[in-house]
Amino acid sequence: MEKKIKKDKNNSKAAEEIILTTRARIARNIAGFKFSGLNSNEDKKKILNIIKHSFFDGSTENRVNKDYIFYNISRLSRIQRHFLLEKHVLSPEMLFKLYSKGLILKSGLKDFKESTSILINEEDHLRIQCIKPGLNIDKTYSEVSKVEKDLEKKIRFCYENDFGYLTSCPTNLGTALRFSVIAHLPALVISGKIDDFIKTLLKVGYGICGFFGENSEVIGNLFQISNQVSLGKFEKQIIEEINAICLNIVDEEKHALKFLEKNVPLAVEDSVLRTYGMLKYAKMLSYGESLELISMIKLGSDLGILKNIKSFDFYQLISLLGESNIILGENLNVEPGNDEVDRMRAC
Repeated sequence: MEKKIKKDKNNSKAAEEIILTTRARIARNIAGFKFSGLNSNEDKKKILNIIKHSFFDGSTENRVNKDYIFYNISRLSRIQRHFLLEKHVLSPEMLFKLYSKGLILKSGLKDFKESTSILINEEDHLRIQCIKPGLNIDKTYSEVSKVEKDLEKKIRFCYENDFGYLTSCPTNLGTALRFSVIAHLPALVISGKIDDFIKTLLKVGYGICGFFGENSEVIGNLFQISNQVSLGKFEKQIIEEINAICLNIVDEEKHALKFLEKNVPLAVEDSVLRTYGMLKYAKMLSYGESLELISMIKLGSDLGILKNIKSFDFYQLISLLGESNIILGENLNVEPGNDEVDRMRAC
């Protein structure tokens, strides 16, 4: 029994090093209003107030809303907005046309490794999302479901018997439930197996993109993987499918790592050692460059090429390297130039 528990813990740790974060998201629209892209500013203001007042007033017995704070996006500074973007709390869509866009965010967050929030007037009227570290499908769904059920007691959402919940994007019809995980897959990339892996994911209806979501480039061997269809599927089915996909992702990366361990190519060893030298002596590093380098350091450590590297939390480290995180951490009164940020990042 002790051996079995130890094995499960090891597998869990391996999964957390590959699946860095899990996000569950539910999209909803309020009945009686056009979708966000067609709404007037007056309608957007009404939607914002309806959601805000419904969430904070008339609390239910569960009191799921007591630990949340409302933020008007237009009143946040540029650095604050980009900080929340880097933490995946805000989507890129929330940084444009700021009028009547709001964020309801669970308070008391220290390092933003996990968060629960509501985005108001994004692509849909509201998107409820929860982010947790590692592979956490059930827990993230449980969080967004609690918030959604609380709001549904006070707000009538757009719903049609044949199509389920109605959304701006047809791929979100039905349950409008989408999961996305951020996976670190350096072994699949370096071994040349990533193309076949991506093709397989696409065939079974899953999307794959860069670290910051749709249309973003892949940096640091970080991939965002999500289910693309929620119509015709119950929540339980979606949860079971994404869990199976994530376990497959973990297995594929572990097998690719073992493949490299058996015969580490000289080119890989050279790349890792060059990376180590660059990180040690570089005076300036861009964000994308630093993610690429740290990813190779992590791979070099896992392959035993770098033997004196202390173990580190890869996701926590890269989350500290964003521009806004550096500026806010330094508590600067004036925003520094790009060169100065790159210098601070390299230090």
